[in-house]
Order: sequence, then structure tokens, then C-alpha cells
Amino acid sequence: MSFPSPVGGTPYPEDFAPCVIFAILYGLLVPLLVFRCCDARSRTTLLIGTACYIIERVILFSFRAHQASHDSWRFSTGIMTWMQVDFGLGFIGIANDLVNISRCLLINPTYGSDTYAQSPSAESNPPAYMPQRRPLLGSGYFAGEPLPGTPDHPRQRFWSRRFSDFTNLAFLAAIVPGILSSSRYGSAVNGLTKSSFVMSLRYVSAGIGLFLALLLVSSAVWARLNMPRVSKRGADIIIGVSTLMCVIAIYRMGVMFNTTTSLDSRAPGALNSPGSKALFYIFHILPEWMAALILFGFNIRQMLGTGKWGDWRWKDETAKEKTKREAKEAKREAKWRQKPANSDKVATESINA
Repeated sequence: MSFPSPVGGTPYPEDFAPCVIFAILYGLLVPLLVFRCCDARSRTTLLIGTACYIIERVILFSFRAHQASHDSWRFSTGIMTWMQVDFGLGFIGIANDLVNISRCLLINPTYGSDTYAQSPSAESNPPAYMPQRRPLLGSGYFAGEPLPGTPDHPRQRFWSRRFSDFTNLAFLAAIVPGILSSSRYGSAVNGLTKSSFVMSLRYVSAGIGLFLALLLVSSAVWARLNMPRVSKRGADIIIGVSTLMCVIAIYRMGVMFNTTTSLDSRAPGALNSPGSKALFYIFHILPEWMAALILFGFNIRQMLGTGKWGDWRWKDETAKEKTKREAKEAKREAKWRQKPANSDKVATESINA
């Protein structure tokens, strides 16, 4: 009885070296991850999914390397099922983080001079009463606080939020079938679940993931061309990482039709040949690692003006909420002015945090 071939194949001895290499490469990202989490100027919760993914990948490739060198672990359906779940959802998780980052890309430039204080970017910019106040800019970065008299675009902001909400919900349509198909992979191997059912769900998940990644590319290109105050480099990052996610989705859709009769099969279509393994590491694993490197290698918080929490608002603040926020800011200013001058730097850093 045949079942869908595992994406990446069964780890044989020839997989040991690439598994060790990728375990090391992902391990090298961990110090960068820790730095981003500890540094107040770059700390943001929008990358928590990718952060967990990096740590999990170190563990996964360590297990896969052990499988490659130990026959007793190689054909474990439990470990194989776990890896199929992870390979199927890893790139979707990264793309899902991109949705929230893309939301900031689209939202920040819509704020005018009178409403900028509500924006995610304002959270990272010290308030006007601090002498260390400075724009978050450099060439290609988000253009910081708008000049006085800059018009507000609430309608565009409303639809940008609804677009992001739709994309977030749509990713559930990719995650759910991905979990169902991959978690039942072990049952398909043992003949307890129809292989056609598992294969269909895998294609649904990858297909939706590809469509949404292309949607992110399109939105970033549109923002780059039509929003004067948008972060050009931020748009380029979203375009680049989303394109890497497209590569993974296309690769998966190109190999998931293969079936095999046994995990140890070396027959064509079992995805255990050297060529199949090379394609897996080049077009599936390498783009994922490159995406993680880009997202943590650049200061996403400053480059796209995400603040710590991103754009968490469903709609613009009401007059009551504005009054409450301004009262809190007035208290913070009064407290700051009572502090000695040598504590200015500490105060500024606390605002950034």
C-alpha cells in the first residue's frame, strides 16, 4: 500500500552532514535572536513566531542528524510525523509574522501630524519634551514623525487594517489543513488513513500559503510605489522574505504528488535519492534559514516603525481614549522633568523599551 512520500525523504547517512550544517547555522542565529530580545531599540513581539521557529529548528536538525547516523531511529513514524508537521508549517509561520510586520508598513504612513501619536512608530520615538528626540530614520527607513500639516488618511488606514485582518484569518486556512495532514502522516504510513486525504490537505495548505505570500509581495510593491512616506527598505524586506516563502511553497507543490510503499524505499518518487535530498535542502531549508537571518539581521522595529507590539488597534482611538492617553503622557512628562539631568538617557531608553 502506498502513501505520500515524506518531504525531505528519510534521513540516511548522506543526510548527516547537511543536518549538522543547518543545526549549526540555526544555532548561530540564537545569539542574534537573544540580542534582538534584550536590546530595547530592536525588541518587538512581532517576530516571536520566527524566534520559536529558530530554536525548534536547532532541535529538529539535531534529531535528524541522529536519525541519519542511527538505524534504530531512522524509521520512527513518530519522529517522521513531527518533522512533516514542522516542515509543512515552518514557512507558513514565518509568513504569518510577515503579515503583522506588513501591517505596520501599510499603517504608519497613513498617519498625519495630528494623529501620529497613535501609530506603532510613535512608541519607539522619544516624546517631544526629551532633548534626545530624534527621527528613526536613515535612507530607506520609515520617515518617522510627519511634518506639521501632514494630512491624515483614516480611510486608507481602515482598509489596510481590514486587509491585514483578512490575511491573518486566511493563514488559519493554511495552518489547519497543514496540521491535519501532517499529524495524520503516521496513520497514512501505517495504512490507517487514506493517503489521498493526507495528500489533498497538504496541497491545500501549501497552495493557500503560496497565494498569501504572493499577496504580501503585491501589497509591499503597491506600498513602495504609492506611499511616499513608506519604508523603502522595509518594503524590500517584506518582498524578499515573501518571495523566499513562495519558493518553498512552489517546491512543496512540485514534490508532494510522489508516493512510496516504504520509508526505506530508494525507488524513484520516494524522495530518498541524492538529487531529491539536494533539492530539499536548497529549495526548502535554505530559504527558510535565509528568511530568519533577514528578519533578525535587520532592526525590523526601527526599519518599519513597529514599536514593541505593532499595530494592535482595531480602529482609531476615540476622543475619550485620546484624552486618557494625553493625560498619561502629561503625568509621564511631569515625572520626567522632576528627574536630574543625568538620568535623561535612562528615561529615553525606558521609552524605547
